[in-house]
Amino acid sequence: MNLKKILHSRFYPLILVFSYLFLMGVDIFVLDHFSKGKITEVLKIWIPWGLKVNFFLILTAVLFCCQDIAGWIRNFFNQKGLLLAALLSLSFSMCFFAAPRTHRIYYDEDIYANVAQNMALSNQTGYCNYGTFEYGEYFPHWISYNKEPSGWPFLISLPFQIFGINELFAFVLNNLLFTLGVLTIFLIPWHLTGNYFISFSAALAYAFIPHNLLWSNTAAAETSAGVLAGVTVLALVVYLKTRQNRHLYLLVLLLPLACQMRPESCMLLPWAMAAGLVVSPQILKDRKVWSLGLLTTLFLLPHVLHFYAVSGHSWGAQGNKFSTEFLYHNLEVNGLYYLTDKTFPLIITIFAALGLFFFRGMLRWRLLMLFWFLPFWGIFLFFYAGSYQYGADVRFALLSFMPLAILAGMGAGWIQKNLLVVRYRTMGIDSIQNSSAARNMTACLVLLLMLFSLLKFLPLTRLLGQEAWGSRYDHKYAQEFIAMIPERSIVLTQNPTMFLLWNQNAIQTHAGINNPGLIKELMKKYQGHVYFHDNYWCNTQNRRNVRLCQDIRDKYDLEAVATASEQHYQYGLYRMKLKGGTAKKSK
Repeated sequence: MNLKKILHSRFYPLILVFSYLFLMGVDIFVLDHFSKGKITEVLKIWIPWGLKVNFFLILTAVLFCCQDIAGWIRNFFNQKGLLLAALLSLSFSMCFFAAPRTHRIYYDEDIYANVAQNMALSNQTGYCNYGTFEYGEYFPHWISYNKEPSGWPFLISLPFQIFGINELFAFVLNNLLFTLGVLTIFLIPWHLTGNYFISFSAALAYAFIPHNLLWSNTAAAETSAGVLAGVTVLALVVYLKTRQNRHLYLLVLLLPLACQMRPESCMLLPWAMAAGLVVSPQILKDRKVWSLGLLTTLFLLPHVLHFYAVSGHSWGAQGNKFSTEFLYHNLEVNGLYYLTDKTFPLIITIFAALGLFFFRGMLRWRLLMLFWFLPFWGIFLFFYAGSYQYGADVRFALLSFMPLAILAGMGAGWIQKNLLVVRYRTMGIDSIQNSSAARNMTACLVLLLMLFSLLKFLPLTRLLGQEAWGSRYDHKYAQEFIAMIPERSIVLTQNPTMFLLWNQNAIQTHAGINNPGLIKELMKKYQGHVYFHDNYWCNTQNRRNVRLCQDIRDKYDLEAVATASEQHYQYGLYRMKLKGGTAKKSK
């Protein structure tokens, strides 16, 4: 009763204003009084704790909604529910068994998993450049703050904490998230339209997008970014439909987590605010929305500091990272991606267009689906590496698939309805039973058309591809190499995150040049078992990386333990020894 009195007090709006100003003032104070280096040191600890509390509260919100979830499940204890369960099982099976289980974005996926390893074992976010294991205990000595948000590594850290460190769990987690995405795409139009066929068609479209399947059997962050955005949109749809406090509570907690999957994920926040105003303008006057919105603001505070701390990072670009000069080329490539029927099913694009322009009713939600798609597609048009043909950057397309699939489901519903009208006029309907049979037949015809058009892409979902072959074989051979050396040993490598995931002591290669005293100590500690990893980066045309590898060869005597090759790339593991002159000089 006291809380209700406060909530309805005429002074409560002032309390809310001061609360928001206080939270924003905390960030402003930190930005004004601390350097980027100090901020990242604080964020290493602050972000993992913030994500843990955020996730725990999401679990409590789900618990509050368990009766809603149970009721929904009971409504699908029928043939329609079995058909949906079959689609979900098929989606998981295609992802788990058919799509090749491999890394596709090197070596970012190793970094994500190593950040998760550090969050799970040391409660710090960042990737490790020097780490050791002493009788199973992990010691991350040099942790560098990662420029990418920590949301996806945090999700990986959960199974790491429960089951132990194994990169397999990152792959399986993406498989499960993809399946959750299929279910989410079913539920969004279900809550909007109440039409099973539209919902099932949308889920089917999403499940059979080939790049969805390929990238959902990797350890990349794009699947989680797309799915968490969809789950948040679902929570928004349910709240605007029911206006229940428990649904609002879940929504405001999902938003900050979804915003921390990828850098562009934060665009979901203004979209959600705009959607709330468009669908229910009176929401602006709802004190409960503003009150619980404080939770969203609180959990986004470290994310704002994160963007400041990593601002100015090159992101691999030699010149401008974002510029209109990239617009024409990226627009041509990324626009045709949805129209050529080569790697993205054209039928989904056609159905989405039909759903957007011809589906009757729900104009506001159809436009909101369009404006969900446009920012997540359009932002990469200005990015130097935003072309879907730039390396493995077709993964960015995954963020646009959900709204397209929902519109495609509406398009399928429009086609079914018009086929039904044609059947009524040409054959006549003389009973309710025949009317039901006609609906089922037209539904089957539309689904068969979708499946027939999607089947041609199945070979693509099984394709390993030549992309990143040099890194892939580096990964493969490195895992074979470490089986040939003692457990108490350490490897100098330009990819220590990869080795640390395999419980192998590792340190960045540059330590061999910049920290010769440390290398000498490691040689004593590990009784001479210090190794140099001749890896992918030593084969590239990048002068800095090639020079570093050559400096190691010049500074140390290297004894080959294992070597391998793929095309013109050479890989190897070499035991390192101090050269006579180096040893003498050290004395």
